[in-house]
Amino acid sequence: MTEYYNPQQDPGSEKRLLLVLLISFVGIALTFLFKPPQPPAKPGPEQHQTQPQPSPSPTGTSSAPQAAKNTEGSIKPAVPSLPARQAPNVIETVVENDLYRITFSNQGALVKSWILKKYKDDFGKPLDMVNPATAPVVGYPLSFFTYDKELQKKLNEVLYVSSAVGPQTAPTSLTFEYRDGDTSARKTFKFESSSSYIVGIETEVQHNGQRVQAYPAWPGGFGDQTVLPSYAGARIDWNQNGNITRQAPQSGWFLTGGKKWVVGGQTVSGPFQWAAAVDQYFTAAFMPESPKDAVVVTLHQAVDVPRNLDKPNESEKDKASVLGLAMGSADGLTRERLFMGPKAVDLLESVHAQASGPDLGGILDFGFFGFISKPLFLWLKWTHEHMISNWGWAIAFLTVVITIALLPLRISSMKSALKMQKIQPQIKAINEKYKRYGITDPRKAQMQQEMSELYKKEGVNPLGGCLPLLLQMPFLFAFYSMLGNAIELRQASWLWIHNLAAPDPLHILPIAIAITMFVTQKSTPQAGMDPAQQKMFAFMTPVMMGVISWSVASGLGIYWGLSNILGWLQQLAINRTEFGQQVRKAAERRSTRKK
Repeated sequence: MTEYYNPQQDPGSEKRLLLVLLISFVGIALTFLFKPPQPPAKPGPEQHQTQPQPSPSPTGTSSAPQAAKNTEGSIKPAVPSLPARQAPNVIETVVENDLYRITFSNQGALVKSWILKKYKDDFGKPLDMVNPATAPVVGYPLSFFTYDKELQKKLNEVLYVSSAVGPQTAPTSLTFEYRDGDTSARKTFKFESSSSYIVGIETEVQHNGQRVQAYPAWPGGFGDQTVLPSYAGARIDWNQNGNITRQAPQSGWFLTGGKKWVVGGQTVSGPFQWAAAVDQYFTAAFMPESPKDAVVVTLHQAVDVPRNLDKPNESEKDKASVLGLAMGSADGLTRERLFMGPKAVDLLESVHAQASGPDLGGILDFGFFGFISKPLFLWLKWTHEHMISNWGWAIAFLTVVITIALLPLRISSMKSALKMQKIQPQIKAINEKYKRYGITDPRKAQMQQEMSELYKKEGVNPLGGCLPLLLQMPFLFAFYSMLGNAIELRQASWLWIHNLAAPDPLHILPIAIAITMFVTQKSTPQAGMDPAQQKMFAFMTPVMMGVISWSVASGLGIYWGLSNILGWLQQLAINRTEFGQQVRKAAERRSTRKK
């Protein structure tokens, strides 16, 4: 049997081991002492942009060694594996299709101009949706929002390397990248077809080797917001599983119409199917790829805007509430789409936030009477497309049709008012009979019984004069809401008016509304009203209506004024009937006896 030999049992093994270690140590020392010097490395063409940076791992943390200790116990800095990437100067890239022309700047990788080719501004020039007064103050479209304001400032000011320079035509894509020793950022924009308002967005920011929450934003309002009143219609809307929330700039239920108000910098967690910055006619709507991971940050800031657009630098300033929002994914990697375009019914309803998600139709707010105003608008649009090519005359046509449809209600109201005037002597006698009794006196019930018997005998409904008028009010509110949302009326002309969505520049319509209301009231019986009160009412109400209509859209002024004229003609026709003449003669006899 072969004997197994263990070297550790050899008596001289320890001495031989020490000798080997000593020879090895001397050899290593001689190698370091006599190592020839190395020539310096020649700088490459882009060495001025190269700085060390840690290599991120798939989990978002650095995979490079954190530090190494030298022989003196000091800590060596981590050695990054990715070179820096930064452009040497500012450049612009223009991307366009049939609907828009977008100008990107590599300084911040953001949008400096977003022109909608089918729309004009107040001066007849192509409409730029980047607001020149507010964007330099609160930020440009598709800039980054972060909770670290120093990092946000850095991300929106550094020079990104762009994948394309000069004019580009959709469909195409555009990528911006930036890296330094601490931060890396990437933005990729995908432009769909030549006839789409949608832009795809993918962004990612890493700082100190970890992903950070940096969200693409639309912070600075819209280019069609020019003077102070145009900012009042701004909102932030979002859809959470079919529930739409609308937030207005002012606080208070009355000022916002029951809507919540925007707190600047508020973070709201998802899920979100879409979230949008909205003004009267346009919207920037973000649609996340993953609704459950989406986060919305509301933006609200007061900005000085010029009162006179002709001299923006010299005119007085007004404080305007500028609304915006940022939207991204909570995990730091954002994939979403942006719709930047008009609030047209057909267009919004054709855009779905996700493949099986809701469309953007909910951005159009037709108000409390939306069940009336939306069909009215669709009817108006059909009339314009198939019957009357002018929007003003189309509104006039709808007004005539609606007035005819409501004619039975108006006639019922007028007849009721005439009947109430006819029985005023009996009503006054009953009131005189019981006036000495208090409200709690049981005999007051007898008075109400006598009144009811009188109404029944004469066929009078005390609410007959008010109820038909109340039933007509929803149509007025529906018209107001409908015309306030119809972008088709923006800059549409009619006779002397060049923009049916704006107030009458000559104020002819408000004056006509006041006059027609005055003559209508003069010809309408005012049952049971004191003559002095009736006289005051006849003047004060038209003046008040004239003031209210002074600043409403001209399209609504057409409906309002024409409705008053038609109502006056109907009242004249009722007054000329036999019953109307009898009532008027009786009223004149009572007036003569009082004198």
